[in-house]
Amino acid sequence: MAHHPSFTVLPTSLDADLILADTAADAEWARTDLSTLTEQEKNHAAEFEPDAGAIWVAGRVILRHVLGAHLDQDPAGIEIRLDSAGKPRIAECEFSVTRARRLVLVAVSEDPVGVDLEAVPSHDVAAEAMALLHPKEQSDLAEVDDSRLAEDFVRVWARKEAFLKALSTGLARDPGMDYIGAAVSPASPHPDVDIHDVESGIPEGYRAAIAFNR
Repeated sequence: MAHHPSFTVLPTSLDADLILADTAADAEWARTDLSTLTEQEKNHAAEFEPDAGAIWVAGRVILRHVLGAHLDQDPAGIEIRLDSAGKPRIAECEFSVTRARRLVLVAVSEDPVGVDLEAVPSHDVAAEAMALLHPKEQSDLAEVDDSRLAEDFVRVWARKEAFLKALSTGLARDPGMDYIGAAVSPASPHPDVDIHDVESGIPEGYRAAIAFNR
């Protein structure tokens, strides 16, 4: 089944389908179209403030449509459950979803996968958030020119969140425990997990990464 025409399938040689949607442009419909959601999902969305609820709805609606196209199933009929760590799962394949401002990025794979998309923050936000990183990452970034700090920081953070999602821990695991770094190639701290930057098709001002738990 083809993906929704408002979605963009990103080019990649990795073992995953990567689908990007802009909820302030062609995919704006996903913020208000609740037709594929379960009653439980609608009730969950209603617990948020309106803007936050619309963002959550958009992410879940886009995810359902991506999975529906991948599995050739009705998006509304897919049973999404939460595992013991609170990560959404289905029986037929592995997936990961991430939201950054107006954008939603979904990865679908046969292997456990984690994907993260981040907007490049201001210099001051990046400088403050560095304290959450591994000590060596902090020292590496302390040597970076101020003009590059925000981009180098967010590259590390996207890689780290993708890694933690692939482990199925998310940020329940201290992001300062593992060294991944901002080098050209990420350093994976786990022998079974490989980490990659996602660059093709990612808009200016954002950074993305994906990790596979083999």
